[in-house]
Amino acid sequence: MVAESDILNASILIVDDQAANVRLLERLLRNAGYACVASTMNPHEVCALHRKSRYDLILLDLQMPGLDGFQVMEGLQTNAADGYPLVLVITAQPGHKLRALQAGAKDFISKPFDLVEVKARIHNLLEARLQHKTLENNNQVLERLDRTKSEFVSMVSHELRTPLTTIRDSLGVLAGGVAGVLPDKARSFIEIAHNNCERLIRLINDVLDIENIESGQMSFALRPLDLMELIDRTVKADAGFAAQHDVRLQVVAAEPGARVHADPDRLTQVMTNLISNACKFSPPGSTVDIAVTREGGRLKVAVADYGPGISDEFIARIFQRFSRADSSDPRQKGGTGLGLSIAKAIVERLGGEIGFTAEKGKATTFYFFLPECAEPVATASDAPPPRASRLTRFAAGIISADLHASDGGTAVILTASTGPTGRIVFPCNRGSVR
Repeated sequence: MVAESDILNASILIVDDQAANVRLLERLLRNAGYACVASTMNPHEVCALHRKSRYDLILLDLQMPGLDGFQVMEGLQTNAADGYPLVLVITAQPGHKLRALQAGAKDFISKPFDLVEVKARIHNLLEARLQHKTLENNNQVLERLDRTKSEFVSMVSHELRTPLTTIRDSLGVLAGGVAGVLPDKARSFIEIAHNNCERLIRLINDVLDIENIESGQMSFALRPLDLMELIDRTVKADAGFAAQHDVRLQVVAAEPGARVHADPDRLTQVMTNLISNACKFSPPGSTVDIAVTREGGRLKVAVADYGPGISDEFIARIFQRFSRADSSDPRQKGGTGLGLSIAKAIVERLGGEIGFTAEKGKATTFYFFLPECAEPVATASDAPPPRASRLTRFAAGIISADLHASDGGTAVILTASTGPTGRIVFPCNRGSVR
């Protein structure tokens, strides 16, 4: 909503070679309360005057000697970098009205003047103009705030992830018994702290993924993939997580040799998200069924669980960020509420679509479609190297590795070529390494 005072304080330039018309329009505008009214009878001055004062509205006569209104509008458009102004043309020629609108004028006033009509047209145009400027300014402010937010989130996330990873690994070492057998109470506290570190790292990674998706900076290394091989690897990697929930993963339908053009890491991320969600909401002793089928020239991957289903109120926002089915108690199932949003963005970036079928109290199936790829899968010799993870980059300095067994589990002791001690220990409990 534009305040009336803002409209009356808008800057207006009257351009007419007839002094009587200039005086009439000036008197009309000043009597109506407009405070910033200027005029010129020389059309050659208009562009320079506008560059200097940036008028909100120019009342422009079309028929002037030497330089007519059409030529003035052309000059204003040539200087568009200075901001093409709102032009209200004045003409006594009916045939000029359409031509003026096509040339960039926003409205017209017919001669002889109808003073009531003139005031109404000027007021309405200025109101629309100021509303547009307000929206532009608000958009610029929002864009700056969004950039600042993204930069802040990215900086904080990166700064937090490194120390959290160090804390998690150190706690894992203690939990693995490398530093000696811990009392049961101490072990319990360390495991709680370790699990919370894992949860925070997952949250940070998800937030960074969302930021990268929104900014278009999420990288994809696309290549032909054997879909069944990728799914088999993911199922094996997630079997430990399923076992923690007393759930068994099984592939109930397969399409041997089916290929897709995708990023293996990103597609694994989608599969892991769907499988982990299914495990968390499955009753103990049940199965999560994974099926791959062909439908309409595309490949369909479906992950089904036999849990409580999805409530009607959650269905509409299921792919929204930070949405959780168990929002009444966010600790009950864990998770950030970002996984499905990230999965949707990845699948769509790969040229597919994602959806689900669900009914409260019955089975829930999440599925996605991807175009089938006719290209052969690259062999190990010509496949592009995988993206180096933090552990991969770190491992470049490792010169030996030993296993250390204790009552608490197994740890990998890595002897590095650099570092203050030369030895770093990572826990390697069963089912924890993917």
